[in-house]
Amino acid sequence: MKINYKPNFITQNIDLKKLRPGNSYGNLQKKRNSYLTNNKKSSNYLVKRNCPSCNKIKSNLLLKKDGFSIVKCKYCDLIYVNPILDSEKYLNTYKSKTYQNIMKSLGEKSHKYRLERFGKERTSYLKKFIGSKKKINLLDIGCSTGFFIEAAKKEGWRCEGLELNPSAARFGIKRGLKIYQTNLENFKTNIKYDIITLFDVLEHLSNPKQIIKYAKKILKKNGLLYVYVPNWDSASRILMKEKNCHFIWPTHHLTYFTPKTLLSFFNKLKFKLVDWETQGLDLFDYAWFLKNKKKNFFLNEEQIDILQGYINSSGNGKNLRMLVKKINF
Repeated sequence: MKINYKPNFITQNIDLKKLRPGNSYGNLQKKRNSYLTNNKKSSNYLVKRNCPSCNKIKSNLLLKKDGFSIVKCKYCDLIYVNPILDSEKYLNTYKSKTYQNIMKSLGEKSHKYRLERFGKERTSYLKKFIGSKKKINLLDIGCSTGFFIEAAKKEGWRCEGLELNPSAARFGIKRGLKIYQTNLENFKTNIKYDIITLFDVLEHLSNPKQIIKYAKKILKKNGLLYVYVPNWDSASRILMKEKNCHFIWPTHHLTYFTPKTLLSFFNKLKFKLVDWETQGLDLFDYAWFLKNKKKNFFLNEEQIDILQGYINSSGNGKNLRMLVKKINF
């Protein structure tokens, strides 16, 4: 796959204290599986699934973590959890008080910072691909507190969001945003969208193909689909190994893409690649991991940021971003 290398170093300019206020990130790691571990009969809800991309059955076991098996498809190389909990169990997880409290401390307290740093960044990026078109209908699936649609709304775009977490949805609604507490399958709309976004959503779904098919139906001709997913080919996984890598979270992250398997996934669904890149906090997360192990990291924050820039440019940042266009026949 061709990657657009950046000619000069560009700092990510991320303030970790504002992004992860207090001990919110550490609290997430500590309590990430508490809802499931509290339910001793969670194994009763396990169901097998085929490859989420090519639908084939055969796979090889890569590793086991948190009591779940992570496998690799023999045909298309997609990595995924199998078996998984049934869909109702996952819905209850995201609506649970424990999960809401975790996201409240991590997302709601950092909303304004995420709006200024990430909401505006995402809007500016998408503006490069919509040309002179002014009236934009946008749907953000899994919008959290709505920081992105709040930024896009300021551009004059007509924005809506879907969010299953009741606390996050209420937070955004109080800020005057159109957020519906539902999933895409149950969302009723007559609108055709110019842009649909799914930031950190696909990896949570038992059937990611299904949601993309729904999204395609409500996309306009030549409509854009923009997604973020964790990158299996990331430096953080290589440095920390699967056991300690935070995004390898098989109770919640059910599918693990690489740039190649994500493109293959979209090609099967008749989407055309427009652009892709990786960003990430791989080295900051690695430094955080070492600190908690009472080990020192030899780079300072400025050096980490510079080296992270090269990791991103090689396609090995933790955050894989892909923009695709609906193919019309």
